[in-house]
Amino acid sequence: MTSDCSSGCEASRTIRADAARLGREIVSLTPLLDAFVPLLAEQAEIQSTASGWTGDPPVFDPEVFCQGRPLLADSGFQNVAPDIPGAAARLLPVMARCFPGLAGDIDALAQALDADPGRAAAELMHMACGDCGEPLRGVAPDTAYFLARECVRPLVRRQAETLSPLFAELPWRFTTCPVCGGHPDFSWFKKVRDDAQYITGHGGPRFLRCADCAAWWRYKRISCPGCGNEEPSRLSFLHSPERPYERVDLCEECQTYVPCLDTTDMIHIPHPDVAALAMLPLEMLARDRGYRPLAALPWSLVLPDASRAA
Repeated sequence: MTSDCSSGCEASRTIRADAARLGREIVSLTPLLDAFVPLLAEQAEIQSTASGWTGDPPVFDPEVFCQGRPLLADSGFQNVAPDIPGAAARLLPVMARCFPGLAGDIDALAQALDADPGRAAAELMHMACGDCGEPLRGVAPDTAYFLARECVRPLVRRQAETLSPLFAELPWRFTTCPVCGGHPDFSWFKKVRDDAQYITGHGGPRFLRCADCAAWWRYKRISCPGCGNEEPSRLSFLHSPERPYERVDLCEECQTYVPCLDTTDMIHIPHPDVAALAMLPLEMLARDRGYRPLAALPWSLVLPDASRAA
């Protein structure tokens, strides 16, 4: 537990330090950083001490897995509802300070958790999964979805983290998450000395991160992680000359985009959540051109017509 706590504190410090650096580089992002960095830092600490997957590991057939069936296709994640009240007790005060416009909804949710923690936690679990459960009194549906996702996120991420050794040595060549089947919300290129087929052209292999559980997997560089389109003329990206290592990859076939960080020549690699925050201006430009996120990041709600990942 001490090791986990230390790891969580280190992740929290990394998020805050990287965000402070980003704020000095892009002053216009300061309000967004002030809103989300305390939330991300607290989630990192919760994730480090969460129980993760408990008991026997999920039963799966490695051969079937390698054909494209995610690890938890049959069972899904273990129920995290019992841990939601504890996570919410830490996260709701942070979100109330960071998002004062949601204070009324957050207070109503806190009251619901105090009055009947079991029922409220179960409803939050349903909402986080995109299910239409019974609405919580005094909490707007859109806000409830956002709050539910943020309370559940570190608990599910911890489960995926503890399950990753089960398939670490198995090949996975698909556009969706090997753990839960979710879509990616972020990607990056890494400098890895490897002759694998995934390295094409300049730079390192590409890795995708699941929007739901934050699991990482390796994927082809020249291919849309949404529809698998590999036609170079139908793939492009947006970037700023001032920050050439940041880009948003676009697909003309499915009209989606995914933020991507090229870390191959970077000395300091920022925390992925902070790196994704830095690309908000590029996201907005992609939205203006008619593209939609393959999977929405938490702050995508600040963008016009933000869509949510299913």
